[in-house]
Formats: sequence, C-alpha cells, structure tokens
Amino acid sequence: MEKEKASDNAGVKIAPPLVFNLIAGAALALDYFLLDTMGGWPGWLLYPGILLAAWSFISFGYMQRFFNNHNTAFEPWETTSSIIKTGPFSYSRNPSYLFSCAGPIGFGLIFGSLITLLSFIPALVIVYYTAVKKEEAYLETKFGQEYIDYKKAVRRWI
Repeated sequence: MEKEKASDNAGVKIAPPLVFNLIAGAALALDYFLLDTMGGWPGWLLYPGILLAAWSFISFGYMQRFFNNHNTAFEPWETTSSIIKTGPFSYSRNPSYLFSCAGPIGFGLIFGSLITLLSFIPALVIVYYTAVKKEEAYLETKFGQEYIDYKKAVRRWI
C-alpha cells in the first residue's frame, strides 16, 4: 500500500520554484562578477521590480493555501487528489509557475540586470520539461477524460 502511494504522483524531482530562484541567482552572480552590466537603468524601475518580486513570493504562499483549501497537494511530487479548476486555474493550468516568473523579472528590474530579468525563460523551459510534462501525463492518467476536458478548456500558460 505504501509503495502504491509513493508512485501516485507526477514523479517530479526538483521543486520548480527552486529552479527559478537558482537560475535567477546564478544570472545575478554572473552579471555582477563577470559581465558587469548591472545598473544604468532608470531609477523608477526599482519600484515595479520590488512589486513584481514581492508579488512572486506572496503568490507562492497564496497558492499553497489555495491548494490546502482544495484538499490537494501543492508539491508536484505528492499525490494529487483533485483537479483545481477555479481561481487562477480557470485561466491557466500552471499559474504557480507563471507567478514564479515574476521573481526573476522583478530582481532584474531591481538590479538593472537584463540577464537576470530574462532568466525566467530558461527556468520556464526547464520547469516545462522537468515538471509540467510529467504533471500533465500523470493527471491525464489519473483523471482521464476530466483532465482532457480541462486541458481543452484552459490554456497551459495564459
């Protein structure tokens, strides 16, 4: 029984928010230590940068509570008990990952680092191949036609 529960998940091994944070941090370090292209942007970009970075972190907590309120696991390596189709999931099948994009964009604006701002792109590609594809296959296997209908009704991203 324990082995069956252990296999009832998407098989994701790396936390997607960690991917976004590690790549943004690496981009920031690369820019600071090697490229030296930071700064030189209009000072007012600091404010939307702070808002985007804060929104990314706040939305992470919001999504955890949202999943808890729907009695299903937030972590992609845990068992999914239901498909959430309300709130942000009525617009995107992956809103948590979209919210995660705001962090690198915000930090790029804060530090005036284009490479950091754009680091969400490789992070999103990595998350697509290491999490999204596995999650979609798992959900389709587990929920069948219900998930197929949801996929038809709601876009993957936006």
